[in-house]
Amino acid sequence: MKDSSMNRWLWLVGLAAAALIFVSFGPLSSGSPDESASGVSVAHWYNTHVNQQWASVWLVGLALFLLLVYVTQLRSVLVQTGGQRLWPNMVFASSILLVAGIVVAGSVEMTLIIASHTHEFAVVHFFNFYSSNNYLLILAGLDFLTLSAGLAILLNRRGAAPLPKLLGWYSILVGLVGASGPLSFFALLFGFPVWLIATGIVIAVKQSRGTLGGDPAGGAAMSSAPAEAVAA
Repeated sequence: MKDSSMNRWLWLVGLAAAALIFVSFGPLSSGSPDESASGVSVAHWYNTHVNQQWASVWLVGLALFLLLVYVTQLRSVLVQTGGQRLWPNMVFASSILLVAGIVVAGSVEMTLIIASHTHEFAVVHFFNFYSSNNYLLILAGLDFLTLSAGLAILLNRRGAAPLPKLLGWYSILVGLVGASGPLSFFALLFGFPVWLIATGIVIAVKQSRGTLGGDPAGGAAMSSAPAEAVAA
């Protein structure tokens, strides 16, 4: 698939990744024991919801694959529309940090499932407490990703058709909310999914209109105009 075709479907990739993450961390994890629950009660909950939790692990894995596809293509677009590589490279590096944080959370979830099945109540109690407080990597990756994307849009505007400044400011807003303590939950569940979809829609619309900076179709149209003038 060509990059131009991928740009048109980037919003759908973002929507699918956001939906899978929301379902995994939302409905499939609803009712899970809090951090103060005993190992016995936590193990009982996991043993009675084992299929639900394995489904959550697999859905998150698929979401991470889609997220990597999304951010890799986003980096290419930011380089294409901005003309510089520093901040687009920061976007990609931040996405690796975000993915690593979610992988750590997934590994803890798998440990809880297996330890609950083998009745290792002390292990279950410890990892349940850790699972309720291990969002640092995820929030750091989310904040760095959206902040670097916003700076890439606002500061790298040497291309023919850069992305809208409003999208850059919204990206920075999501990053700031994600770093604001109690409000970081809203950035994770609402701000970040909206950012994924909105950024994909903007790129898809600009690609369809031929106004994405450095787009081959747009370049061909511009190069044909002088040729027609000479011929006339």
